[in-house]
Amino acid sequence: MMNFTPPVVWFAAAVVLCQGSFLTEASAATLVLRNASVVDVEANRVHPRQAVVIDGEGIQWVGPEAAAAVTDGARSIDLAGRFVTPALWDMHIHPDRERHLGLMVANGVLGARIMMGAPEHLAWKARIELGELIGPRLFLAGPIIEGPPPAAFATVIATRDKHIVRSAQEAQSEVKRQHAAGFDYIKVYNNLPLEVYEALTGAARSVRMPVVGHVPFEVGLRRALAAGQLSIEHLRGFEQLLVPPSAPTQPGPDLRSRTLAWEYADSSKMQTVVEMARRSGTWQCPTLTYRLLMAPAPEIERYLSTPEAAYLDASWRSVLRDRSTIVWLSNFSEKDFARAVSGFRKQDELLRALHAAGVPLLAGTDSPPWGFSLHGELERLVGAGLTARDALMAATVGPARFVGLGDVLGRIRTGYVADLVVHDANPLERIENVRRIDAVVVRGRFLERAALDGLLQAAAAD
Repeated sequence: MMNFTPPVVWFAAAVVLCQGSFLTEASAATLVLRNASVVDVEANRVHPRQAVVIDGEGIQWVGPEAAAAVTDGARSIDLAGRFVTPALWDMHIHPDRERHLGLMVANGVLGARIMMGAPEHLAWKARIELGELIGPRLFLAGPIIEGPPPAAFATVIATRDKHIVRSAQEAQSEVKRQHAAGFDYIKVYNNLPLEVYEALTGAARSVRMPVVGHVPFEVGLRRALAAGQLSIEHLRGFEQLLVPPSAPTQPGPDLRSRTLAWEYADSSKMQTVVEMARRSGTWQCPTLTYRLLMAPAPEIERYLSTPEAAYLDASWRSVLRDRSTIVWLSNFSEKDFARAVSGFRKQDELLRALHAAGVPLLAGTDSPPWGFSLHGELERLVGAGLTARDALMAATVGPARFVGLGDVLGRIRTGYVADLVVHDANPLERIENVRRIDAVVVRGRFLERAALDGLLQAAAAD
């Protein structure tokens, strides 16, 4: 089992270094949110008629409004009973334009984990920490570390932008490079040989970098859990243990076979596998929104007609309409996309079992438009059988714990950072209410609806 110190050193420095930034300037005076309905996600309850006193970037006090002690000159905002939640997190994103940061903020997503980091992402992170750029606080996995794909599947396995590692020595060098560059996590992928995976995890352990990502086929779920991999994405690896050898479709190196094999997952095996996952402590980031890429064509067309789809880049809209242009989707047929739905139902069954057993979950999307897609992910989690409270935990308290900042982020408490979202309706009552955002508080800076609309307009104009 790996034991890691989460990458939080930058956080204290960021609070000190933002002097002169837009954050410090905008939040210099004490801010009081009055008549607030404060949502306690963990307790699954709402505290009405509360006051949240914000001084600088932090919550100075929260409690009954009648008991609030406020200094002269404080800025007071009457929320008229609106619902205040902790800010949301998307724990699996791939943004490639700076405007995507504004999309997330406008949708109340103030924390995110980039899962294929690049130099520009490191630059964004530094500018956000200094207060020079508005955006969520970022945690970065480095470039994806992959092994050479099997020759027979080379045409349906993408290796572009991935770092291909073939030996233990190369693995150790890659970890050193990513650690020196300032990345927070090592991300592993499907085709890593067992020897290389073991070298990677050992090298990562020596520099205290958590390993996250997929479950390499040669490694398998048991070894990945035993190695202490901190998170697994897309429920990868479970299908290798749940699909019986007699099934007509076996999970192989390509995405098509792994997707279609889920239809044959043996439910009677789930509890044993779930218990193994629970004992490991590994987090699961199921990314249900990503299923849109494998959905039947009519579902995609319905989605493309929604208002949020207007914020998709043209290239992504094109991909959704012609999935054969994507290497790892190029061997799917329309019948395959229809068949995939049965497998998704089996994944939902596994997800419910994982949650019931106490396996920690993270909300992540792996899909644009960033910010909007996180709302959709929460709705899909509820659709899979979780409660609204469970889904919100996976997007607030859970991510803060995952990155090692559970004592300062993810809750609305005295001493916590003022990363908040103001909703017109209660998300605990109906998860769709998470979309009804009236304002966002970014490290103490209050952004009203007009400011959020400005961020959306800037993104749409790009």
